[in-house]
Amino acid sequence: MNSSRLERLLIEYSSIPERRREIEIKLRETEIFKQNTTDTLRVPIFNGMPHAREIKDMVYKAVQKILDEFQIHLDYYTGQLKLYNHAETAMYNALKCLEPHEYNIIYWRYIKGCEWRIVALKTNYCESQCRNIRGIALEKLTQEYKE
Repeated sequence: MNSSRLERLLIEYSSIPERRREIEIKLRETEIFKQNTTDTLRVPIFNGMPHAREIKDMVYKAVQKILDEFQIHLDYYTGQLKLYNHAETAMYNALKCLEPHEYNIIYWRYIKGCEWRIVALKTNYCESQCRNIRGIALEKLTQEYKE
């Protein structure tokens, strides 16, 4: 893995909780839609006659296609959540290998998205030293990060 890919992963790492929340909301909504559709299939149709008639096969097949589509979406969202959890865990474990001063540089630069000037102020290093420390930290992360 090269350092530019790792830098992109570090930037994405900061937005994983937000993206996970969005996926969880979509997952819940899709589960509700699927449940409502399933409940619709179970409800007999009352037409005023003493015996309720069942839903016709054509309608049942159409609704079943909708249910299958909901299941495809549910599987996709579940898979996305697993990927986000795996990526977050892998990056967290890789970040643990860094020294505190290296972690601070990576944190302020990639996770918080600050400019080098701000990173230098926050960590009490000059900008060139921050870049040097970043290079060392990225090397360590490249060796430790396992996708």
